Amino acid sequence: MGEVAKRREATKQAESAAFATDAATVGPPHPEGRAPLGEHTGNVAGIGDAIDRRHRELEGSPAEAGHEGCGVIDEGGSDINSEGLHFAGLQVKLNNVHIGSLKMNNVQEESLRDQKKNRRRLQILEIARSIIAAKGLRSLKVRDVAEAAGCSVGSVYNEFGDFDGVILTVNRETVQALTARLRGVPDKDPVRQLYGLAETYLEFFAEHANLLRSLFEHRMEDDRPYPDDILQMVMDAFALMHPPLVRVLPDADDVKIALLSRTLFSAVHGIISLGLEERMVAVPPQMLRQQVEQFLDAHLAGLGILPRR
Repeated sequence: MGEVAKRREATKQAESAAFATDAATVGPPHPEGRAPLGEHTGNVAGIGDAIDRRHRELEGSPAEAGHEGCGVIDEGGSDINSEGLHFAGLQVKLNNVHIGSLKMNNVQEESLRDQKKNRRRLQILEIARSIIAAKGLRSLKVRDVAEAAGCSVGSVYNEFGDFDGVILTVNRETVQALTARLRGVPDKDPVRQLYGLAETYLEFFAEHANLLRSLFEHRMEDDRPYPDDILQMVMDAFALMHPPLVRVLPDADDVKIALLSRTLFSAVHGIISLGLEERMVAVPPQMLRQQVEQFLDAHLAGLGILPRR
């Protein structure tokens, strides 16, 4: 190809390239008079081109790219990428699982401690009750209880506040068991109910003499008052004689009935307690029931009530 031909071909290629550039940037006017396409190229091209263009504009400024390109504020000034965010989220989840496991372990440990504490408390009570039942309240010593339970004296105090707390708990259980036994006496016939209450009290006393004595013998340390709840329990036991007495003495007022029920209970208790004392005033066990019945016969007859036949 000659020199002239080469120049002509180069000129055509340059013109073609120029037209292509002008068409891309300017273009023909829109038939409806709207703006040329080139003015809204970014909108038409889509979000991918827009992001790519923004990325190219911010390449020279990592801090600005971190704020504007990713939309995440990095207060530390470091570059945060998508992988970092992903692993950070995973780290948070793993931490939550770990915290949840710790909480579950703490609950389990507290439950085990509570179970151990309850077992120790029951063991201390059982040991104290067995000592009182076998040897009486005066033989009960806190060191003996702690040694038998395999714990320190301080542990006993921590469970019950003081040694009075141990004795009072045993006494509460005793009077509750007594009251439950007395409530089981049939109440169809009021006179027979009175005799049944006395006989049931005798049977319970014979089975649990030292435990029942502990209820009446215990004195609080430092002359503190006896707890009201136990006093009320004892009064409730006395009160079980109230309904049958009301039925056999319908004309008596409440004050007289209340006093009479306490008198009967105290008298029966005294006869049984002294009878089981096994000392110089003891009554032979085989004769004690008869003595209680004879007392009731005489007392009810004095009130104008026909005794049981």
